[in-house]
Amino acid sequence: MRKYENVDIVAALGAIVELNTANYKSDFKYDIDMFKVAARNPDGENNRLLWLSRPSGTYCFPERDVYIKDTAAFNYWNGSATILGKDTPFDKVIVNDRVLTYAVDIKGVENGRIKGNLYELDYPDHVRQLNRVALPKDTVTVKYVDGTTLTLPHKEYDAKRERLFHQHGEITDFKANPANPDALRIVLKVEREQREKNLQPAVFKVRVQNQKPRKPSIKQQIAVGKQKLTRDRATVPVTAAAKSTGLEV
Repeated sequence: MRKYENVDIVAALGAIVELNTANYKSDFKYDIDMFKVAARNPDGENNRLLWLSRPSGTYCFPERDVYIKDTAAFNYWNGSATILGKDTPFDKVIVNDRVLTYAVDIKGVENGRIKGNLYELDYPDHVRQLNRVALPKDTVTVKYVDGTTLTLPHKEYDAKRERLFHQHGEITDFKANPANPDALRIVLKVEREQREKNLQPAVFKVRVQNQKPRKPSIKQQIAVGKQKLTRDRATVPVTAAAKSTGLEV
C-alpha cells in the first residue's frame, strides 16, 4: 500500500469519487466541509480522518470515532463488509462493493488548497484489524445550542435523548467516549505507527480496477466519420480512371 505526502486533499479524493462513485456523488460535499474544519485547526486529532468511497456514496469520519464500537462511524465503516468467523471472530472479510479507503492527515491550507497526507488502506484488512482493537462505547459528551454540555452513560443518554432536546435545543457537538480514553489513544498511536512503517511513499495517481472503456464523445465520433469520408472520396477518381483505361473509342 502507498502513502501520498503533501497532496491537494480535495482534488485527489475528488478524482477517486469521479471514477469510483457512480451515485450520490453529492456526499463528497459534506466530506469537504469536514476537511475545511480540520484544516482551520489541525490539532493532531480532529484532522485525522478515515475516508471511504463506494459505488453509492462516500463516508468520512474522525478516526477516533471509528475505533469506538456502536458509534455511527464504526457501524458505517463496517457497512460494506461481511465478517465471517472461523478460528477467530474476525477470520474472513467479504466485500461485495468496489470500496476504496484512505486515512487522511490534514496539515492545513496552502495557496487556498487543503493539503495533507493520504494513506491507502486495504479495506478488508483494515476492517479485520479494527474489529480486533476497537473499544466499547461507555459515555457520550453532548453540547447543546443553549451552551449546556453533558457527559452521560450512553444508555442513559439514549433514554433521555428526547427530553434533553426539548430542554436544551439542537445538538452542536456530539462525541462518544470509551471507558478509558488513554486506551483509545494507545490504540490509535499503534495503528498510525504501523501505517507509517508499512506504507511506501508514492506519487498520487488514480488507480481503479475494472473500469469499462470510455465511449467516444459525439464530437469525437463525428471527427472520425469525417476523416473516413475524406479518405473514401480521395480514392474515387483513381478507381474511375482505372476502369476506363481498357475501353476503345
